[in-house]
Amino acid sequence: MEAAPPSLFDDDVEADQVRRRSDTERAPVQPRLERWTSLSACVLDAVWSVGADHDRVVVPLVHLVLIPGATGPLLADTPTSADTHPLPRLLTRFPDEQALETAARNRQRTSTRGGVTKADAALRYGRILVDHGVLGVEDLPRLLADPASWSRLDRALSRVPGEGQQGARRSHFWSLCGVDDRGRIARP
Repeated sequence: MEAAPPSLFDDDVEADQVRRRSDTERAPVQPRLERWTSLSACVLDAVWSVGADHDRVVVPLVHLVLIPGATGPLLADTPTSADTHPLPRLLTRFPDEQALETAARNRQRTSTRGGVTKADAALRYGRILVDHGVLGVEDLPRLLADPASWSRLDRALSRVPGEGQQGARRSHFWSLCGVDDRGRIARP
């Protein structure tokens, strides 16, 4: 049996045994070929993605939570015009963070230092979007046609705890929605 390579967590690892990859050695990030068909999925993905493995944690969690209430597939190759799990349905199915934590089987927090649960952050995101009249993916073009409304909504979302550095969660959310950081439809 071959010995495992040294880990930074090994007590006897020497600094010269640890080799760091340069930026040129990193595998290129592959663009997503499919996108979420639901704003609820975009919310859950954006909130749970911070500090979690996307393919092993986030995607299965989104499916686990949303498939029982979805009216169609949660992923598609092209943007959809009808949301398969609108936000009001998410908020009705999960009226509080405990209900969402139970369904997600995940109690992660937005921060190890007093952060709220990711379930709480996701529900806050959902409520803010609904309060601003954004119930599903079909509402995004209307929102983006009004820069002042988009800006108010973006500011409201920025106040949800666990935003991350430079608005990482919010930026990821808009990216999942197909929107750039200035509130415009991102072109593929």
